[in-house]
Amino acid sequence: MSGTPVVSVIMPLHNGEAFLAEALASVLGQVEADFEVILVDDGSSDGTRRIAEYHERKHPSVRLLSQGNAGVTVARNRGVAVARGEYLAFLDQDDRWRPEALATHLCAFGLEPALAYTVAHQRCFLEPGADCPDWFRLQPLGEPLPAFLPGGLMVRRSVFAELGGFDPRYPISSDADWFARARDAGLPMRLLPDVTLERRIHRANQSSQAAVIHRELFQLLRASIDRKRRGSR
Repeated sequence: MSGTPVVSVIMPLHNGEAFLAEALASVLGQVEADFEVILVDDGSSDGTRRIAEYHERKHPSVRLLSQGNAGVTVARNRGVAVARGEYLAFLDQDDRWRPEALATHLCAFGLEPALAYTVAHQRCFLEPGADCPDWFRLQPLGEPLPAFLPGGLMVRRSVFAELGGFDPRYPISSDADWFARARDAGLPMRLLPDVTLERRIHRANQSSQAAVIHRELFQLLRASIDRKRRGSR
């Protein structure tokens, strides 16, 4: 792919053959066409790599990287390391974007050039045929919710580099840690009212690992408190 894309879209992959083609179709169907797609296969053992290789051959904007299974945090950071776009965006293999997702974020940056990052809204949907998992029962299906998740984020690559990437000490909650560090640093951001992310709910979501998530959230909350204490001195 020649030239420098405006946006680098990073997708970590691991045993995601069930939903990957749909997720990729939602990226490649964006109305904003100036982007690259970086797929990072994190040691998949199913048909994920085959699907990814097919899209790499078919679409010049798609690149595939491979690594041994090191987790989604390491995979995202590896994608960031080779990204060329001015902006970074992320999508998980089991979710999908609305066609105007990238354009919506870029419009916000155009209106407010001082923004460091933007966060849009999400709408969760239950995978057809699946029962609503216990960990999700208290959240509304089908209603717009702020998407403080990688799939709802667009960030300037320069800002991401300055703040630092996703912390591998938090294998599942590294995105929550990143948002906490961005907030503590006072980075200018905008919460957009638009729904750009459609988040698939199924029993294999990482969010189902409640015990691990609670432990990581406690650790990152303590780290945030420590940063604020150091800053007040």
